[in-house]
Amino acid sequence: MLQSVFVLFLILIVIIVVINLARMLIKYFDYTINKQKGSLLISYGLINTHSTIVKPEKVQITSVSRNFFQKKLDVLELTVKQATQGDKEERGSRIDIPGCNENEKNAVLSLIFSKIPEKGVMLKPNFRKLGFAIFLTIILPLLVYYRVRSVIPNFDYHYDFLVPVYIIFVGLVQYFKYRNSRLFINNDFIILQSGAWDISNEIIEPNRIQAITTSQLFWHKNIDIGSLTLHTAGGNIAFQLGEFSRIRQYVNKWLYELETSDSNWM
Repeated sequence: MLQSVFVLFLILIVIIVVINLARMLIKYFDYTINKQKGSLLISYGLINTHSTIVKPEKVQITSVSRNFFQKKLDVLELTVKQATQGDKEERGSRIDIPGCNENEKNAVLSLIFSKIPEKGVMLKPNFRKLGFAIFLTIILPLLVYYRVRSVIPNFDYHYDFLVPVYIIFVGLVQYFKYRNSRLFINNDFIILQSGAWDISNEIIEPNRIQAITTSQLFWHKNIDIGSLTLHTAGGNIAFQLGEFSRIRQYVNKWLYELETSDSNWM
């Protein structure tokens, strides 16, 4: 039975990979990027051809994502989110640029920001973020599992061998998510790093911020941790359970700059 389950699992993985590969080839067939008058003209598609213009002044969030193998192959995914004015434009606000190499990424970022974004001061989440994630994803599911096991008659206890496998796998995922969760801040850019396997870096400029939300639970006041959400016209980025006093310092700085700036983010 275990051999049959393993074979079915492998077949399912192969089917998913083939379907995703075919979908990517059809969707992004003949992907080309051309620079036109300070903007990017992107066209792609095998069955339906799509053409999109990326204007630097409308870009709100730029995301760079890659995993371990993509890093070795010098391949990454670039996503650009532009300002939208309503729900009908929400789909067109996200533009994916798959299969970039490092030079192509730098060329696109240089056009959008007029420079290559650099990481500045690093803020790290409190270790309680990892503890809370482990509680939700490991302890609670195991309590439910053992409770169900205790009330079902003639339960097959052979499934218990999956418990340590689950603990190790989910524990590693949550650990790497915590280790990669970082917020980098300098005068020109805010970069949110996140992810367990695919590590994403979301980049925004402080002058693109529309609103700022900070929150702190009352039992977090004594240990000085809280959360931050930056709202833009292209979406939000959030950083949880960081050092709240430092977060408030940067929030006050950004609010002052927004009040005194005459920049046009649209």
